[in-house]
Amino acid sequence: MKKFLVVFALFAALIFVIGCGGGDSGSSNSGSCPTIDGNMWSPRSSSEMEWQEALDYCDNLTECGHTDWHLPNINELRTLIQNCPGSQTGGACAVSDPDHLAGSDLSDDCYCEYKENNGGYYSKLGDDGNVWLWSSSTRSDSTGYAWVVFFDYGDMYSRSKSYDYYVRCVR
Repeated sequence: MKKFLVVFALFAALIFVIGCGGGDSGSSNSGSCPTIDGNMWSPRSSSEMEWQEALDYCDNLTECGHTDWHLPNINELRTLIQNCPGSQTGGACAVSDPDHLAGSDLSDDCYCEYKENNGGYYSKLGDDGNVWLWSSSTRSDSTGYAWVVFFDYGDMYSRSKSYDYYVRCVR
């Protein structure tokens, strides 16, 4: 009976690893790929990276048994914001892909109150206040910049593509 339990446990562990993409994907919580508003999200990257690296990371990601990941555009990334009506999907913030990506589209509607150590208050996936996530959306009036979501305020900014931020891929 003891042999059977050991074999069963090993088999169950193998099935779990295969079902979750098979090993190290460079993510912080491998195997958890929640679906929000019809989009499946990868675990957050375990390290920060520049924008081009973020694009490549998502293009090459195998996670939760899938290989068709991409870096989300700002619209997709906004679906992860909660408790900030202006910057959530459908909110008053004008920043959206493809028609409103200029710096002038950023307004007071695009952020909420700062919450130190907010424990994921603004993120549906629990990303805390120290997390910035890249989007694939390039600023239309300054192509060296891309849009990001910052979970200290539940807001959006554009930042130089040479900065290092975390990544969540989407499919």
